[in-house]
Amino acid sequence: MDTFFDIWPISEPSNLQWFLGEPIPHRHPFHQVFLITEGGGTHWVDGVERRVQAPWLMLLAKGKTHLYLPDLGARGWIIDFGEEFLDEDATWLFSHFVAFSDLALVRDDLFDQACSLARIIWDIGKIKTDESRPALRHLLSAFLHLFQARLREQATRNQPHRASDLQLFQSFLRQLDLSFAAEKDVEFYSRHLRCTPRRLSEACKLVLGRTPQHIIAGRCMLEAKRLLLHSDLSIQQIAISLGCEDQSNFTKAFRKATGETPSGFRKSRNLIHPSPAAVG
Repeated sequence: MDTFFDIWPISEPSNLQWFLGEPIPHRHPFHQVFLITEGGGTHWVDGVERRVQAPWLMLLAKGKTHLYLPDLGARGWIIDFGEEFLDEDATWLFSHFVAFSDLALVRDDLFDQACSLARIIWDIGKIKTDESRPALRHLLSAFLHLFQARLREQATRNQPHRASDLQLFQSFLRQLDLSFAAEKDVEFYSRHLRCTPRRLSEACKLVLGRTPQHIIAGRCMLEAKRLLLHSDLSIQQIAISLGCEDQSNFTKAFRKATGETPSGFRKSRNLIHPSPAAVG
């Protein structure tokens, strides 16, 4: 799916079609961008609910469990794309560690520029030829660059840092998304990033206020919760998939992190089955 690209409008006709479905939380093997220009909706990401109201930007990393329910009058655009279309300096926006990478917008020149780019991407995206792919990549890059400064400011507000700290932290998150199941040691990530564990810890604390070890553990627990809620895997299978051969150790770690056992967490929560229609 790395070469996949599609764009489609959020409109009343499409919303009416979605009303006929039976929405359930789901995952995609590609990233998504939602630009909500009118109306609103409700978005669940990994079990966390957020109400959105236009103008609004939502970024969703591939593999996250989510459910978006638009209001009937919602308008906007959804862009689906694989890794090929994502600039490296924008990958941090689609980290799994970021629960919500979204932004409340205002109707200013930036918003107007984003809408204009979305319409151009829509026009070129309908062509679906190999020749159009480089243009789509550059247009998507321009679209994301419009918002990066505001998203970065929002993500690190009241957390002073140097540019080098943020760059190292973003690189750490990218590698963590790739390796968390097999690699739990801070030393692995510091070696991969060509820095000392102390330097990595300093960057993580300055940007997020957490140690690398806490971030690694949090990423593992996030995946454990997803698998408990949205898969039929046994607790033993989930433990093994996260690199823990001993189920009792996994249960202890999960209880320490959440206050519940894995089986209790699974039993006490039900999948969201709202009545309106789902999109995305």
